Amino acid sequence: MRYDLHMAESASDIANQESPEQRERRLAWERARIAEADADIAAGRVISGDEALEWLDRWSAGEDLDEPRLS
Repeated sequence: MRYDLHMAESASDIANQESPEQRERRLAWERARIAEADADIAAGRVISGDEALEWLDRWSAGEDLDEPRLS
């Protein structure tokens, strides 16, 4: 399940619009993403903040990039 948050809507606006079932699905999705991130960090699959920002800037500008190097 994918959740796209529009910048024009605040998190509280979105939370007020979701049913209890939708909220639980969203929270389960968020917990799973956090668990993935924790596992990546524990395994050393990380990139520096500056390197990540540079890569994202180039990617959002439309450059065809390889995946960032993990350190």
